[in-house]
Amino acid sequence: MQSTASTSMIDFIIMVLIAGNLFAVLVGVMMVVAPGRLDAWSRLGNTWVSTRKLLKPLEVSRDTDTAMLRYPRVLGAVLLAGAVLILIKGWMFIADISAADGGRMLARFFAPTKLAAGAWETLWISMIVLIALGALSALAVGLLSLFKAEILKKWSDIANRWVSTQRALEPLDRLHYGLDRLVRGKPRIWGGIITVFALYTLVMLLWFVRTG
Repeated sequence: MQSTASTSMIDFIIMVLIAGNLFAVLVGVMMVVAPGRLDAWSRLGNTWVSTRKLLKPLEVSRDTDTAMLRYPRVLGAVLLAGAVLILIKGWMFIADISAADGGRMLARFFAPTKLAAGAWETLWISMIVLIALGALSALAVGLLSLFKAEILKKWSDIANRWVSTQRALEPLDRLHYGLDRLVRGKPRIWGGIITVFALYTLVMLLWFVRTG
């Protein structure tokens, strides 16, 4: 079953490579025969889509902490009750389950996924640890909300320091036409190079398919 899937994936990759090289041959021949059309296609392909415009809605800061911390005792009571419930019920559930039993349980739940028994046991232990850490964190936040809300507000101010994605992505939002200008300067030469390499790769792929 696994070898069949691997073979199908290899066949798919080869077909994609063949299609890509056929397209490269077409582009290379066009650059040699009709370089004027390359300029029109290049303008169409170089239509700039700014990442800053696409991500602008994500740059709007939405304050949810003010609403949540308006009633800190209610928030603390809810978090405390949920954390205690998860810890008690979770302990009652896993108390009599070993790591091996938990791993087998996960393996049955994710039946199509093939992993070693040790991997399922590690996944089970990791899941238990993450749930326990989450519940303990909720317990700590709940206690702070009930008795030390001012500390929780200070933590909230530190965590809500804004990091702009626009500044981080600014280098990617600049146009670089160096290679584009080089190809446009000598389209027939570059078209010949692209055609030769694409044809060579295409012949090698077809030969691999026939001999395979």
